[in-house]
Amino acid sequence: MPDVKEQINEVGLELTARGVSYEYIDSFDRPAIGMAFGGGDYSFSNIAITVAFDDDGESAQLVSSPIANVPATKTSKLLLVLNQCNCDFRWAKFYLDEDNDVIADADIVFGEHDAGFAVAEAVMLAASVIDDAYPEIMKGIWG
Repeated sequence: MPDVKEQINEVGLELTARGVSYEYIDSFDRPAIGMAFGGGDYSFSNIAITVAFDDDGESAQLVSSPIANVPATKTSKLLLVLNQCNCDFRWAKFYLDEDNDVIADADIVFGEHDAGFAVAEAVMLAASVIDDAYPEIMKGIWG
């Protein structure tokens, strides 16, 4: 079984090579790293993506910070929008959490020697999917 700390170091090297800044997060119950995306080429201003690694060193969960908060009166409409986004986009799935925040989530499975590539690629794909879905989510809330 791979050592989770070694896997995180491999991921950090790959993220650095791709020009993505990250930081270790101590507040999770599992080893985790976080990255910030937004502005520039992205349609959203600031989204954090956290990757929490499983103890087996072979899998992780990717989760975004809140993408948007949905007014209670728009919940049913936005659930339809998120369902359509989940049909239209791969690599990340969207849901409403208990605070009515839109969250993106993905599972990542990797081997002993490809954690860096697999996790970095999943992070980049998730950021891209959030960017692609963002206009639809905003239209669902405000349009």
